[in-house]
Amino acid sequence: MRGYLHQLRVSGGLREPGLVSGAVLTLTAIAFFRVPLLPELGRELAMTTFQLGLVTTIFAVGRLVADLPGGHFADRVRARSLIALSAVGVAAGSLVMGMSVAALTIYIGAFALGVSSSTTNATGMTFFSNVGGDSHRGTSMAVFSAALLGGQALGPAVAGVLASAGGWRVTMFVASAVATVTAVVLLLVRPGQSVPATAPKWGGESDPVGVARPHLVPVLVLQSVSFAVFLTLGAVPQTLVPLIGADDLGLGTAAIGLALGLGGVARFAGTIVGGILSDRVSRKAALVPGLIVQAAGVALLALEPSMASWLSAIVIMSLASFAVPVAATILGDITDSSRVGTQLGRFRFVGDLGLIAGPVVVSALFEAVGRTAAFAFVALVLVVPAVLAWRFLPDSLDRLVT
Repeated sequence: MRGYLHQLRVSGGLREPGLVSGAVLTLTAIAFFRVPLLPELGRELAMTTFQLGLVTTIFAVGRLVADLPGGHFADRVRARSLIALSAVGVAAGSLVMGMSVAALTIYIGAFALGVSSSTTNATGMTFFSNVGGDSHRGTSMAVFSAALLGGQALGPAVAGVLASAGGWRVTMFVASAVATVTAVVLLLVRPGQSVPATAPKWGGESDPVGVARPHLVPVLVLQSVSFAVFLTLGAVPQTLVPLIGADDLGLGTAAIGLALGLGGVARFAGTIVGGILSDRVSRKAALVPGLIVQAAGVALLALEPSMASWLSAIVIMSLASFAVPVAATILGDITDSSRVGTQLGRFRFVGDLGLIAGPVVVSALFEAVGRTAAFAFVALVLVVPAVLAWRFLPDSLDRLVT
């Protein structure tokens, strides 16, 4: 980590990375305010479990729509300006949700949050993939993921406390105000030194503009990691974990938010360790065990619900949730810096297909055939890309490009 910070000071200073990471953390927290509010929102608006699952699915559809153009613009527009635009979208989506009196407007707000979330994440991923240089890319992506996952931790915890004090509508109005302030700060703070892009890398057979191309099979394997982890994220912590806490354990909104916040702290720690491990040992040594341990955490939820198993599952899943940043790091390794955003846009697009499918498919399994089958299915979805990565990803990155 010390070497990474030194690299930032040499290449352009800490102000721009600090602003970008702070905005990613804040906007992600706001986007995740909705998670612990689902039970209360469902009760007031008379929404079924399936309809609540659709909130996450519509959020994912918004992300899907923005993934490819967001990656394109992340290669071409200054990170801070693009994230400021995302903050405006987060403010609007939160305001619409807070004013909702029917499921339809909840879905419209969730869609706006999804579009803004995708743009924020694609921009942050692209920025941090390039800013640290090749030798610190794993750590740099871990910093981005720590901001992202820190937001996922803070969001539910803060939302739970606010909802307990003032209700879910007040919580969404606060979210809108904070997002607006974030946009203003990003636009008004004077920029620091510009951060230079990483020089083009990887020799070999090039495409028409002289950039080496990654092999198709490794790219597909890495995209399968994104699909599996995002499916898990949408189906389990964002949908079924809050519902199990409320319906089976009798927990209130604040308690559910704090439990998800604990998971976020675990994600924060696990992501930093995973990034450092990927830099110092190998990308593959971080990627495969992360997927296997996350599957084990999901499998715990197949047991009869208890406070111990529920909390343990949240913590274990969260500690091992660094597979996506490690996979994104490998994509950054094998892609020219001028096209990282485009490649990561495709990576996130496939992941968001999983985020769309996860809540609908797993919620339907949960209701139709029970808890055990639903969570066993999710665990299997995580194990498959772990096996593919172990089999098809070599330890030497120069074998992944043509």
